[in-house]
Amino acid sequence: MYNVNDFIKWALTHVKSESLVDGAELALPPSECAAEPWEYLYGSVRVQTNQATLDRYYEQHYYKQMTRAQYDAITASWSRTGYATDCQGLLDAYLTYEKSEPTDINAEANWRYWCEDKALIGETERAYRIGEAVFRANDEGRMIHVGWVCGFDGAEPLIVEARSIRYGVVITRLSKRNFTHRALMSKKFDYNEVEDMPIILEKTTPMIQGEMIKSLQTALNGLGYTDSSGKKLSEDGKCGTRTMEAVTAFANNQATECPPSALPAFVIPSSDGRYNLEFELKLR
Repeated sequence: MYNVNDFIKWALTHVKSESLVDGAELALPPSECAAEPWEYLYGSVRVQTNQATLDRYYEQHYYKQMTRAQYDAITASWSRTGYATDCQGLLDAYLTYEKSEPTDINAEANWRYWCEDKALIGETERAYRIGEAVFRANDEGRMIHVGWVCGFDGAEPLIVEARSIRYGVVITRLSKRNFTHRALMSKKFDYNEVEDMPIILEKTTPMIQGEMIKSLQTALNGLGYTDSSGKKLSEDGKCGTRTMEAVTAFANNQATECPPSALPAFVIPSSDGRYNLEFELKLR
């Protein structure tokens, strides 16, 4: 198995810089993202965007969608020594060229053979995780597009995806896209490694929720931290007012020399002891 965080960090080096979201928490520092932005060509896995390649892909795929003049206008600014890929091709390129595991599958095969914890978006309260795959299904239920959670803007998941010929590899907001399903690629990737980026804790609408918040509540109860009324937390996985009060009490006890609004990230063991949860507190 591979560490899914390594794949996401690698993918972020290939996004277009204009798609970066100011103030977002990404799996890779923004200064290291967009180092080698890639374009999109349907059916490709990291192909060089020289003129011969562009001619071939027009003749094989794009002649049905647009005129040659339209195609040339879209690709005119592309580097002729750069690279392009398609949606699943982004992951296939990582496995093929970074892990020496030649791979060329499609989104449907990813969903069918590599994924577990499958769900329709909006029909589960499980917290999104870095590297979680999000899919779009067609009317027949076949997965035709895939992207991956690469960070968060507050409580909103951000997605890295090879979007289309007009966009290339970009970061998008989950709420602004038409993904239909979500899943963890647990048969290929390890999601239990400690992530480098902290979980941002703040009271939001809707509330941040999921197993990581439940583990946090269990840990805080075990350490004796309560809400402002002295009551133990309900271990419901929801980051509401009472949970934030206990988190603030814990953070104040860990950093007495700076105000809560300036506290650094802090670490709490998970409830099962398998890994640590790193959090960063934001107070409003």
